[in-house]
Amino acid sequence: MAMSKTGAVLALVYVAVAIWVVVSERTGSGSGGWISLNGMGSFLITFPVSAPLEIMGMRPDYQKTFDIGAAILACAVLVYFIGAGLEWLVRQMFAGRPDS
Repeated sequence: MAMSKTGAVLALVYVAVAIWVVVSERTGSGSGGWISLNGMGSFLITFPVSAPLEIMGMRPDYQKTFDIGAAILACAVLVYFIGAGLEWLVRQMFAGRPDS
């Protein structure tokens, strides 16, 4: 089975955005005046993995590099397969049609 270029590009873009969110969140002040949303960006960028883990009572520690790295990796794999599925779907839709 060949690697999906669409899935790989989407996964790489996701990883770049996720790393930027985590780094900016860790280096920022984290103060919003009367409310502190420390860790919210990390939770949202890894929502497909972190939400089910929190429901099961296993909240990842977003300040630990291993925890956030594992969550980003798991989400990147999900994004890859979504991109690969979309690529396959588009190929199936246009299969057998003459090129324009």
